[in-house]
Amino acid sequence: MPTLKVGELRDLDDHALLLLAARCAMRVEPWLPPGAKADWKRGLDAVCRAGVGAKPRALARALSDRGAMACNRLARTDEPLGECMNYATETLCSALEATLLAERKPRRKAVIDATMYAKSIGAVLAHAGRVTAPRGADAVDFACDAMWDAIRADVAALAGAAHDTTPVALRALAPLWPRGKPRWVP
Repeated sequence: MPTLKVGELRDLDDHALLLLAARCAMRVEPWLPPGAKADWKRGLDAVCRAGVGAKPRALARALSDRGAMACNRLARTDEPLGECMNYATETLCSALEATLLAERKPRRKAVIDATMYAKSIGAVLAHAGRVTAPRGADAVDFACDAMWDAIRADVAALAGAAHDTTPVALRALAPLWPRGKPRWVP
């Protein structure tokens, strides 16, 4: 599956890297675990503002705990949904981690981790039979490619763009799903 390469991020400055991770988090919001909305909102705001005035570690811990609890709670009744909830929170946790890293190389790695967590949701759903791919296509590849295409569209939209520091402005920058929201996304 075509993962995001380091070279694809060269046109993004350090703040745009964070905004890329925030866009990935926005894309996986449909899989938020119950009770995570307030911390999620604070976390997105912190990432958009590059962590200024926030407590990223505390937010990441609270979100990670929510994701893990949801995953454990759903393990017997709807394991794929629980895994998706966990990956959704880990996407934003990686973005929050990136705000704490001053050097570009580790920050870029944390952002790439966020993209990988986001992409994993499509893979989990496809493996669970919840993604219908076109005839002759592999469902996992189809779902992952949809996510990678959306992430790459984010890279293009963020390259050289003015960086507003609000989640609302970041959502308005471009559609989260440039080819239309896939049917497997709630």
